[in-house]
Amino acid sequence: MKRKEIFWLIGTAIFVLIINFSLFGVDGFKSESVTDINVHDTYFVIANIHFILPLSILIFFSVYLIRMLKQNFKNLTANMIFVISGVLSIWILTGMISFVNSYIGVTETTEYNLTVTNKIFDNVSTVLYSLQIIIVGLIVYSGFKTGRNYKLTE
Repeated sequence: MKRKEIFWLIGTAIFVLIINFSLFGVDGFKSESVTDINVHDTYFVIANIHFILPLSILIFFSVYLIRMLKQNFKNLTANMIFVISGVLSIWILTGMISFVNSYIGVTETTEYNLTVTNKIFDNVSTVLYSLQIIIVGLIVYSGFKTGRNYKLTE
């Protein structure tokens, strides 16, 4: 790996740490730290790691998408980091889709055969599926262009 790539990787990781520190403070670096979300009269207590990991992957995905497109897929290290962050973002989106789809089923009722349609969760699920398809397309295109550029240089 070239020295420039190491600087980009470390710089992106430091940027993620700064964002983590600005959002969660010093407590964000503790493993037992949680965030309380109040929705009407219900409190949701969620570990900070569930916010930090998707945010980190999103930042790495965005930075290396821009770098990969700017360099016309000629930097093998940047392309591999993009593919890894893309696969991780697909993994996170799959969990989010599962979570949203579980709420779609909860809102249905069998009483008096009434059909309840929950358009909000249907729309969110469709958007998440679309994002997954776009990310898969970007990964496939990146792999194709990287393989083509790597094959031409040999």
